[in-house]
Amino acid sequence: MKQLVQVFLTDVRMNLKHWMGAYMVIIPLAILLILRFFIPNVESTKATIAVVSEGKNAVKTEMIVYLDGFAEIKEYSSIEEMEKKLKGTGSVEGLYWNPDKEKYISVVEKAPEGNAAFSLASQVIRQKYQKEKYGEDSGIMEFSSGVPEELSDRSETSPVASTGGSIFFVFMIIISGFIIGLGIVDDKENGTDRAILVSPVTKAEYFVGKSIYPLIIIAFYAIVALLILGLMEVNILQVYIMVVVSFSTTLLFGLLLGALAKNENEAIGVGKLLGWVVMLAILGGTMLPDAWQWAVWWAPFFWIFDMMEGVFTNNIEWIEIVWKSALTIGLTVVFFFLLRKKIIKGLS
Repeated sequence: MKQLVQVFLTDVRMNLKHWMGAYMVIIPLAILLILRFFIPNVESTKATIAVVSEGKNAVKTEMIVYLDGFAEIKEYSSIEEMEKKLKGTGSVEGLYWNPDKEKYISVVEKAPEGNAAFSLASQVIRQKYQKEKYGEDSGIMEFSSGVPEELSDRSETSPVASTGGSIFFVFMIIISGFIIGLGIVDDKENGTDRAILVSPVTKAEYFVGKSIYPLIIIAFYAIVALLILGLMEVNILQVYIMVVVSFSTTLLFGLLLGALAKNENEAIGVGKLLGWVVMLAILGGTMLPDAWQWAVWWAPFFWIFDMMEGVFTNNIEWIEIVWKSALTIGLTVVFFFLLRKKIIKGLS
């Protein structure tokens, strides 16, 4: 146990001392912050209507209250002030009352020439007038906001958070595999692997010690990702089961990288190649139609991605996690036995 802890502490020191090790710990945080930037919040998903609320062009208070149920309302004192908002960034409609024609004017500033589509404000106002004139049971087609019943089972989680978070999780497997592989390659270059042969440290203790630090990194970034991406309502236990299950593929990635590369430059090249293979499976899983999903069933990373997306959208049952986790570990074991001669030779 003492030797195991010593290997772990030495691995931590070497990783933080080396620029590549520090880079691989910091860069995931930057990726998460970029993902967070693209996740829309509640306000950004609502349409915005800039209304004139003062003077002769003021929209009636009753109408403003009614429109507020369909869009975010911004009030301005004049048409000129409203125009400034329309010329700014974002997609905003304008609305004011024309006292001469006695009707509302809806302005869509950035609409293409010849656009014949009704603005949101005009649809809502037309609906209000139709209800007032014909009542609720008029048979007039209604414009409403909300989720229709046939789509009510959809997840409320942003696809950027669920899909992006799942891809990030697979990315962390690659990063952690890199940490293991580069640590092994570094020991090869420095002759540490030969020194271990005459030390009390067994090979099992050596590889387990090398795996502790990457496992901590994945576990740490799992909770950080949930916090930054706004996914704290998911089942945390399921997330950490995925961490443990996916670590089998991390070990395979790291051992293969350490076995194939003789120096750091080779390790980076081999790691990039292995990373492309992993991401190819993920891209296939996200872009291929359901009828062609079987083309990437061979990749354990695909099943990890599939399970994580289910966890992040709260759309996966425990029995599904059990059999997919077993399949992931089984595929990883199969790949290990297929590559065991190359791994053992490269690590000897």
